[in-house]
Amino acid sequence: MEYTKSAETQTLSRSPRITVLGIGNLLLKDEGIGVHLVQKLADMVDNAKVNLIDAGTSPEFLSLVDGNLDKLIIVDAVKAGNEPGTIYRFSPDNLDSDSTSHFSLHEIGVLDSLKVMALFDRLPKSTVIIGIEPKTIDFGLDLSPEVGEKLPEIINLVLKEIEETTAMEVRNDNL
Repeated sequence: MEYTKSAETQTLSRSPRITVLGIGNLLLKDEGIGVHLVQKLADMVDNAKVNLIDAGTSPEFLSLVDGNLDKLIIVDAVKAGNEPGTIYRFSPDNLDSDSTSHFSLHEIGVLDSLKVMALFDRLPKSTVIIGIEPKTIDFGLDLSPEVGEKLPEIINLVLKEIEETTAMEVRNDNL
């Protein structure tokens, strides 16, 4: 944190607090998209300004998220019935968890987890969910071609979310 003092006021300035949370299971092909993304971002963002979390499939990811965040970006596979590789971007405020319960591939859905965070007053100022329609969730370590070819586009979407929240420079030369 930096303190700056002007003649009239003293202000506290700090870098925005941002977390990118990758959800998924690397052993189930496209279901691991969130974890694949966080691994790719590790060399592209300033870790002092952006926290990258590989949350796996654990509903305990709530304990990993700081309630004082400026922005939480969640990346996960989203089963909505569209073509494999379809990318979604939405805010939890725009969704009803009853109508979207089938989206999540996990026992406890992301929206339900965010509701629990709200109960404990731990919601970030802004939350964005970026999802991708999986082709296959069979055993395997690699993404399907349909999802794998979309990884650079998803990375750019996440980087744009980060850049919109902070003026930090992102090292984007690894794409």
